[in-house]
Amino acid sequence: MMMRRVLPIVGLAGLWLVGVLSTDAAAQDSTEADAQHNTDEPKQAEQPPPVLTPANPAVPAAPGAVAPSAKPKFGDLTISGYFRGGFGASNRKGRMTCFALANQQGLVFKYRLGNECEVWSETHLTVVTYADDDGTVAHMHVMPTVYIPTDNIGYTPNGAVNTPALRATSTGAVLYFPTLYFDIQGIPWLFGGTAWAGTRYYKRESIYINDFFYWNPSGVGAGVEDIVLGKDLRLSYAAFAVDGEPAAAAAMTDPPLPNQVDFGVRNDLQLRGIKFWPSGEFQLGVQLILSDSANSMARNGWGVTFQFVQKALGGDNKLAVQYGRGGGTGFGTLARFYYPDFSVTHDLSEARFRALDVFTLQPIPWLGAQVDAVYQRDTNFLGSPGFTNTWMSAGGRVGVAVLKHLKLLGEAGYDRITKSNGAPMQYLGKLTGAVALTTDRGFWARPELRLFATFAKWNEPARTAGVDSGNIYKDLYPTALNGWIFGMQAETWW
Repeated sequence: MMMRRVLPIVGLAGLWLVGVLSTDAAAQDSTEADAQHNTDEPKQAEQPPPVLTPANPAVPAAPGAVAPSAKPKFGDLTISGYFRGGFGASNRKGRMTCFALANQQGLVFKYRLGNECEVWSETHLTVVTYADDDGTVAHMHVMPTVYIPTDNIGYTPNGAVNTPALRATSTGAVLYFPTLYFDIQGIPWLFGGTAWAGTRYYKRESIYINDFFYWNPSGVGAGVEDIVLGKDLRLSYAAFAVDGEPAAAAAMTDPPLPNQVDFGVRNDLQLRGIKFWPSGEFQLGVQLILSDSANSMARNGWGVTFQFVQKALGGDNKLAVQYGRGGGTGFGTLARFYYPDFSVTHDLSEARFRALDVFTLQPIPWLGAQVDAVYQRDTNFLGSPGFTNTWMSAGGRVGVAVLKHLKLLGEAGYDRITKSNGAPMQYLGKLTGAVALTTDRGFWARPELRLFATFAKWNEPARTAGVDSGNIYKDLYPTALNGWIFGMQAETWW
């Protein structure tokens, strides 16, 4: 039986090579937030009832019986989403500015409670476009995503995406479609797998408290995911388009775009559900970038991810180790130039090693927390021989529910960057306290309406590189090595 399943799988993988969390929001897992993104498509079994289809009349069930779920039909719609937004002020007078440790080529690190200067909204719409009696179902997925910055000192954005008076009446509201794809599931000979094509968030893993997507192979692509190999074992394969880096300053395009001949295919293979005991799961990911570019600087690349997830104390602990070469050093956000951070123009001499641990726990109903530690070392960073860049981060958030709808929140985080080229070490420490109105006691219970105060402290090298989103400490207060912000924020997912 296993051989009969493996042969079609190998054939499918070869065919694609030629061309290759969701959550219960109030309790168990988060649909975590790209330096901003939070939602993924809900699992079919967890989707709410279709909102466009009237519910069937209720029929009393026999004692102990489980009511069968309604079969999907054309036009059924399910909706999930994420939102955060708020405003605040700085102790330097003026609009709040958020603190983050900046590095070369756009890497940004921060702990996020009371430290997010934007309105961000994602609404994932899933429409059934075909449903067969044999169980085959097709879906269209669309996720309009809106980003409005709120850290422009002295300016209040009006939410305009496009206006004749751009940059006069707007501060740059943006509309994205990071998820826009089509899938077919339930084809019998795919052994439970779902075939898809388009652009999407794909099997992302993140640390919620600092919005760090450490395993994030999202992009434009196609594949077959979650092929059933056993009771828990699932195999997924996808092929994604890969470009080069944006044009260099000397030959800048407007907007800055990669060379037209920069192209490759990133093959992503994942095996999940490896269980030697019920509460623990091993997960393995391999990515192989194959260049198909006329650019003489283009290279192949590869990377591997190993993750172990152990349930404990009402939550889980995730331990991940990653290693990559060339363009395969891109595992997710904290992109070098833009999101996502895969490229065919990184030399194979470049290497990245990353190890992290994130523990989310809810030992008792009124106490929840998440703590994390990250170590990342880049060798021959950005193609510079012998240049290493090391980032270390540690932090945690605690939520104490003093009443059912009232939480006290506290978060602390520390980031440090060291370089081998003689540049001084950079660090940023951050503390936040908040009072939150919420729906329930759990760590993941949302929505939360927060009143917060945040204090940050840094050193001079961090300030010079840019330590806040409004750049007021770089441009206006060159002697200040700490700052406060105060404000209100809402966050929810559904």
